[in-house]
Amino acid sequence: MSSKTFIFDAERCTGCNLCVIACKDEHVGSDHAPWAKPQPDTRHFWINVHGIERGRIPRVRMTHLPVLCQHCGNAACIKACPEHAIKRRDDGLVWIDPAVCTGCGLCREACPYGVIYMNAELGIAQKCTGCAHRVDAGSLPRCADICPHEAIVFADETDGVVRAAERNGMLEVYHPEYLAAPRVRWKGLPKPWIAGTVIDAASDEVLADATITSLDLFDDASVAVRSDAFGDFWVKGLQPERKYRVAIRKEGYEAFLAIVTTTGDQDLGTVSLKRARGNL
Repeated sequence: MSSKTFIFDAERCTGCNLCVIACKDEHVGSDHAPWAKPQPDTRHFWINVHGIERGRIPRVRMTHLPVLCQHCGNAACIKACPEHAIKRRDDGLVWIDPAVCTGCGLCREACPYGVIYMNAELGIAQKCTGCAHRVDAGSLPRCADICPHEAIVFADETDGVVRAAERNGMLEVYHPEYLAAPRVRWKGLPKPWIAGTVIDAASDEVLADATITSLDLFDDASVAVRSDAFGDFWVKGLQPERKYRVAIRKEGYEAFLAIVTTTGDQDLGTVSLKRARGNL
């Protein structure tokens, strides 16, 4: 059996929560033996969309991350379970056997992603199964099937789309520091940005089409963007905890230079460019 993988595209997700509703519709009140007993209608979110507010007014953006069980290759929950109730299928999906689980809760404490829930009524732990019952029937998991923005893809690891994304270095894992080897990969995970607004120091008018260049002082990588019609700019996809030299230039103006450390998103606020001496 070929190994399966989820690919979540954070840049496509709008936070509509249809995946959450679909998961409830699929599992609440439905027994999908042997893979899962019914999901309670409250307090369980086998997939949950986390909204992350980034930046500050007036440059604010929302990033939405639909988070479910990461079906880890190095799963802490499997190691923590004293009853060996948590198992990995041949296709890589990790599931909790409801016939074996005693509800001790050690798996919930062990999971670094916080995606295991306790069903008090049944006395067992539960989580996303990857809709194993649907996969066995040749269908997609409900979350992937319902997403109107194609932000959730479920495919064989050998699929051409997956291989191409891997070759292009587009895929990441969520919280690599956990060393969990997740089977859920991501596109567009939020990375720090440097933002601001460029204006003319004398007239207070916004300056469009200024060039903003960031130079990573650790690896010499450089990114250049231009300010938009409102003078706003975002230099996106930067590495966390790095120092960047930021240069803002526009013909006829003196350059603005600064060193910025990406401890989270950085907003330079309003950057005033002075006219060059020959352009006064």
